[in-house]
Amino acid sequence: MEAQKLTFQEAWDSSTIFFVDEELEDEIDAKVAKLLRLSQSSHISTTKKRTIEDIAAFLKENPASLDVILRDIGLSDEKFMRIISLLRKIGRISGGFDSEWSIAKIKRQLVDETFLLELVAKLLLDGKRDQELSTYIPRYYLDKLNYREIGTIPQALREIRYKESTIGTYGARKGHKVETIIQERLEKIKTEYGVGYGKGRSRFTNVDIDFAIPTVQDPWIIIMSSFQETTSSGQTTKTRDMLAAYTKINKSNSRYGENRVFVNFVDGGGWLARKRDLERLVEECHYFVNLQHLDMLESIVLAHIPKSYISK
Repeated sequence: MEAQKLTFQEAWDSSTIFFVDEELEDEIDAKVAKLLRLSQSSHISTTKKRTIEDIAAFLKENPASLDVILRDIGLSDEKFMRIISLLRKIGRISGGFDSEWSIAKIKRQLVDETFLLELVAKLLLDGKRDQELSTYIPRYYLDKLNYREIGTIPQALREIRYKESTIGTYGARKGHKVETIIQERLEKIKTEYGVGYGKGRSRFTNVDIDFAIPTVQDPWIIIMSSFQETTSSGQTTKTRDMLAAYTKINKSNSRYGENRVFVNFVDGGGWLARKRDLERLVEECHYFVNLQHLDMLESIVLAHIPKSYISK
């Protein structure tokens, strides 16, 4: 495919809304299945009248038990970490508060400290009814601390909740998968023409470059990539960084009479939802590439890399 600057309409029409990767889907399904097996293996999955002792025993028998309960009640790891921080700040958990505990540390503490284990078990089971906590925790979150009632849910709904809890991992892994596809194309170019690539910080950007060709130290082609199926606040930062890189490369070219280029790889339904940002990203780059136009990378390399870097 010949190197060319796509129009916005061409970029819009060729965009991919959802990226389908069976390997990733299988990976997520395996994580969900593991949690489902754990939830089914414990007697609390069928016990109608749960007790603090039931929950404490479940939490102690396997670190992933906390994952099961948090997903059953629909409370994220991050919000649970905030609640534990609150309990430390108000003295419910001894030792004071100097920094937040990670979810991994909380799980370790549950195994080692009986008092904390019982406190967390009670919190998960009946925290909604704790009058003191109602002055500290918004009702939106406090109502979820009600495993006594909402822990008994149909299997199909439980599976959906477990999948929803992986959305952060799922989105990040999608981005990595797409970057891998770009990297595979660059590997083919490297094999065919001997032109390498690197990643990291260069004089043209204040952030790490996703791909610098042929080197980070002397990049003639800079590729920054973003695949978003959903919208996020990070898109604003990504847009800013991409536009800043394009501006710096143009200034350098004007000053030194060079022909370095900036390539925006942008795709996914999340960018279609941010149409104005997408328009700017198509306009303010030397080349715009998405999954449907990856074949353009070879001709871009051959058009802009100095001959001295091509060894084949």
